[in-house]
Amino acid sequence: MRMQLSGDITLLHRFHQLPPKMQKKYGRRGVAKAARQLVKGAKARAPVRTGQLKKSLGFRPRTYKGTVLAIVGPRKGFATTDETGKKHDPARIAHLVEMGHGGPRPAPPHPFLRPAMDELAPTMAATIARELQAGLGEAGGE
Repeated sequence: MRMQLSGDITLLHRFHQLPPKMQKKYGRRGVAKAARQLVKGAKARAPVRTGQLKKSLGFRPRTYKGTVLAIVGPRKGFATTDETGKKHDPARIAHLVEMGHGGPRPAPPHPFLRPAMDELAPTMAATIARELQAGLGEAGGE
């Protein structure tokens, strides 16, 4: 899922005039706050069978060639073993829960991440813009 901040051209223009190090700092801050909102929304919608999928949801901010993004989804390290000895790892099954699957025991989709993104996209964009504006204020670019 992709969300691109556009709209306030003057804000983005002034932001791009900051040094790259400051762009990264304030961009990551805004994206992290928006990602926290998305994780909270996804956790509220996640189906609860063992609860591990819900507990494992998180995010990681990343910067690639000046582009700031957050990877949202299940984190590693939340695998459990049930009483039969079968291993359940949310990082390996989240896409199957989200989209459903066929196979010997087909399961219908139980979307939790996509609906959260669809509902929270405007709020997240406003959060990122607000953080960029605050960064410009702190940097003296306002």
